[in-house]
Amino acid sequence: MRLDPVFLVAPKPQPPTLPTRRAFLLAGATFTLGAAVGGACGYSVGVTQASVGAGAEVDSDLTPTRDADLDELRRLAVKAPIQELIEKRLVFLNCLSKDYRNDEVLWRGVERLCRAVQTDASFPDRRISARLLAQVIELGDPPFSEVHSDAAKQLRAIR
Repeated sequence: MRLDPVFLVAPKPQPPTLPTRRAFLLAGATFTLGAAVGGACGYSVGVTQASVGAGAEVDSDLTPTRDADLDELRRLAVKAPIQELIEKRLVFLNCLSKDYRNDEVLWRGVERLCRAVQTDASFPDRRISARLLAQVIELGDPPFSEVHSDAAKQLRAIR
């Protein structure tokens, strides 16, 4: 009988790895931290660029007043797109004529609405809106009604 040597090949040793659950949690935490830091940095850069591009004169008028309604109306009057101001014009004019009659920033919103009514023939309910604006101007406090009296006359002429 003959004995031949037999060589057994051992499997390659596996490198140590993290358990799957621990690796998943570590990857998730890294992603969340990166998203939070990236989002915060992106937001701060965007706000800085927007304030530089839009001009600081608008932001200086919009200092917080501790009145949320007035702050929102001021934003509508100065910063918001004209379409948003047109959509909310009834609430805007009602609050202006009843509660905030002496706010200069809100009167700039009235000027924007006057220009929109005068120049846009497709303004919703143009004639009624023109009459309402003229009435708000005429019944406003004297410093503001005197400044905008010409606009009120032009609004009354709209047919």
